[in-house]
Amino acid sequence: MMVASILALSCSEDDVTPDLKDVTTPFLPAADDQSEEAQMRRQFYNEYGSFLLFNDTLQHQALGKDVNGDVHYFTELMDLNYTVGMSTTSNEKYQYTLMTDWEQKQNAVKYIKDYLLTHLKGKMMPWSWLLVDQIHRNYNGIQTSPYAATGQRAVVVACNMLPKLSDAQKEQYTAQIMNTLISKLVSDNAEAFEEFYRVCQSQYDSNFTAPKTDAENMALLNEAGFICRGKNYMNDEVNGLYPSQDLDIKAFARLVVANSVEKLQQRYADYPLVLTKCEIMRRTLKSLGYVE
Repeated sequence: MMVASILALSCSEDDVTPDLKDVTTPFLPAADDQSEEAQMRRQFYNEYGSFLLFNDTLQHQALGKDVNGDVHYFTELMDLNYTVGMSTTSNEKYQYTLMTDWEQKQNAVKYIKDYLLTHLKGKMMPWSWLLVDQIHRNYNGIQTSPYAATGQRAVVVACNMLPKLSDAQKEQYTAQIMNTLISKLVSDNAEAFEEFYRVCQSQYDSNFTAPKTDAENMALLNEAGFICRGKNYMNDEVNGLYPSQDLDIKAFARLVVANSVEKLQQRYADYPLVLTKCEIMRRTLKSLGYVE
């Protein structure tokens, strides 16, 4: 998460050590910044209790000069793989094309207020929102441009498409973003889903006799109360394997958010355990702050 220049052994008397005790400081504008953007960010935090960012550089502070007169800096970047108390080493890397146009930033904020924040309150509200033009994801050398990406400290939303979308298309775009967002939020609040886990507790990550076809495999999964396949050590979905708790909770969260009660009752009428878990998931999401 933190990238800092290595300091020389001998430094000048001008050295300054940044105060890192208040973890909210890097997410707010500087106290003396009275620009329109800074005022919008402060108002957003006061209104929603979630930070608003347009740049993944959280801090860039001068630490002082070394014996050669070169200034050294402490720089902190937004790292989506960062988790408190854990290493951030990952094969997944993110870079961003930032927005520079003030009108685009205003429209992006209006979009998340009108289409995303209407569904999120309480514990479902992310720590911060990083709004960018485009997201560039590199995973093991494969480049993609997702609509959204999530981490412990931020939800990143790509906003380059917004000016081209009609209201109906924005609804579809929102559904795709929520699909990514809701998976992360339920994982972050996994302790709230004990009732959900108990329904199929004994079967997680266990094997069953794999049938000949994918359709038969899914039917057996549905009978047991699951809606997705398990993954092997290569992270590939396979038949004859029940999913992990994490896969299960994310799959049901996405299902419930994307479908009405009536539609799910019709679709899974022959699978009572699936409907039981849908009802528990919907109730738990609402208790955490999800708004349909």
